[in-house]
Amino acid sequence: MGHRVPFTTTIDGELLKKLRIVAIEEGRKVNDILEEIINEYINKKK
Repeated sequence: MGHRVPFTTTIDGELLKKLRIVAIEEGRKVNDILEEIINEYINKKK
């Protein structure tokens, strides 16, 4: 994967809260989870 660049967006507050809880439970960063989900989505579309 290439270098990281800043990316700003908006997301439902409750969804972000749930995502942060999952990240804490898994000992991961929210950003890493989002990248994983985006990669899975893109690969599924190929």
